[in-house]
Order: sequence, then structure tokens, then C-alpha cells
Amino acid sequence: MAKKQSVIKILLKRDLSSALYSWGYYLVLFASLLVSSFILKNFIEGINEEDILVSAYPLNYPLYITIIIVSIYLVIVSAISITREKEQGTLEVLFYGPVTSSSFLLSKYFKDLTLGVISLAFIALYFYLVSAITNLGFTVGLVKALIMGIFLISCVVSFGLFISTITGKIRSSILTLIALIGVFLAIQVAHGTLLGFEQESLSVPMLYLRQTISYLFYGVNWVSPFAFLSRGFDAVALGSWPLYLSNIGYCLIYSFIFVALSIYTMNKRGVKA
Repeated sequence: MAKKQSVIKILLKRDLSSALYSWGYYLVLFASLLVSSFILKNFIEGINEEDILVSAYPLNYPLYITIIIVSIYLVIVSAISITREKEQGTLEVLFYGPVTSSSFLLSKYFKDLTLGVISLAFIALYFYLVSAITNLGFTVGLVKALIMGIFLISCVVSFGLFISTITGKIRSSILTLIALIGVFLAIQVAHGTLLGFEQESLSVPMLYLRQTISYLFYGVNWVSPFAFLSRGFDAVALGSWPLYLSNIGYCLIYSFIFVALSIYTMNKRGVKA
């Protein structure tokens, strides 16, 4: 166990150092904060024009958008993390040593999760400064959303790692990820569209289609990591501790399942697959 932990730490340090020296990471973080700045600018202009405050949690929506952008970056990084090692030829070299599938994948998981936590620290500092400058409240709800962000990023990272284990090349990893996200979005849009029609106005085939889409939508809500993001922020907005804590629990279960699936898949496929 001690040897395995040592291997994880060594791999984690190697990958984290490389990631922190990558300009792409800081570019995405800067872009996410820039988008939030535009949203906040429009929000403040709206307050000045209408002379009213329209939200109890004025900073939560910009935070939501910021975390989505960072999460998209992290899911892509996670999805290509293993296939990139394969294409660079470093994966086989690593496995000549005391590296196992579990230690390798756990190092990748903790590396990307650490990147997410560092991002959230920068984001928290940014919103604290925004709150001090604009007098928009740095509320308990915002703190809860930031804490929830850690668990949401865990879901995104574990999902991305699983994609990386079932694909063989960087290109196929990205295409698979895009295809799955596209399917998730298509089901959500179809579900919302069909719910907008009155039941009496739909034909029998359309009723069956709506029921089928509803089942698929329910499944997507438990498979897509971004669905946990929406539910997490909904729980914060509602101020419901049971919903908030249950979503954290679901995030932990989701992450455990997908990391375990990643380890299982990598063991079955082998290093060269």
C-alpha cells in the first residue's frame, strides 16, 4: 500500500508540474473569468437602469458559467490524458516499473482534480474582489457553490478518464467526448421541447416518443457529469441542505464508479490497446 501511494505521488507530481506550466490552463481560466466579468457588467448595468436588485445570489450565475467553462477544459484534459501517453510512447515505459493501472489512473484523477481545486481557489479570490468592489454579496450560497464545485469537478474528471480508457487515440477520445455531450444535449433539448406541447395535441406515436425521451432524459441525468452541475447549483439556490448534501453524496458515488470502471477497462484492454 505504501509503495502504491508513493507511485501515485510521484506520477501526480510529474503530471501536475507539467499541467501548471501549460499556458492553456491559464488561458482557459482567464477566459472563464472574462466571460463572468461580461455577465457581471450587464447585471450591474441592469441594476443601475432599473434601480432594483433582482437576485438574492447575484454572483452565483457568473460562478456557474465559470465552473462550466473550467469543467469543459478539465473533461477534455482527462479524456486525452491516457491516449496522449499512448501516442507519446510513455505509457509502456511507465508500466515497466512498479506502476499499476490503479496507481496510474488515480494519479491522473488526483492531478486533474487538483487542477480544478486550484482553479476554484483563483475563482473564489476573483469573486471576493468583485464583491468588495461592487458591493454584491459574497454570500454563504456562493461559498456553498464553490464547495459543491469540487465534487462536480470530480464527476467531470472521472467521466473524462473513462472516455480515455475506452479510446485508443487523442482524436478518437475527443470525438467520442463530443459525440456523447452532443447526445446528452440533444436529449435534453428534445425533452424540453416535447414537454412544451399539451398532451391532447400530440398523436399516439408522439406520445410514445415523449415517454421514451423522458426515460432517456432521466438516464442522462445520472450519466452526464454536467447534470450534477445543474442539480448542485439548484440545491444551493433552493437553500435545501438535504438536496445539497445528497448531491455531494451522488457526486462521490458517481466518481467512484467511473474511476473503478476506468481501472477495470484499462486492466482488460492492457497498456497497448
